[in-house]
Amino acid sequence: MITIVGDLPMSTIPVELPDDLRKFIEAKISGGQFANASEYIVALVDAARKKRSDIEAALLEGLNSGPAEEWTDQNWNEMKQRAIARHRKS
Repeated sequence: MITIVGDLPMSTIPVELPDDLRKFIEAKISGGQFANASEYIVALVDAARKKRSDIEAALLEGLNSGPAEEWTDQNWNEMKQRAIARHRKS
């Protein structure tokens, strides 16, 4: 089924969710973060699409950055320390 909202055609897709996910969505709605389940799911899909676009852009940037250089033990250790520090902050 397709409806028009504003200038955009909108499709209806039936979705089956386990009760815990349905309750999670209902909490988002009752908390005022979203008007309804459709709005929440549209926001999730849009965020996933943006994330994929960001990842693709980062990959292309890496490919276009020039030839790869071999990493030293020091490079790996520095990355490990940054990851540990980032994990501690979260």
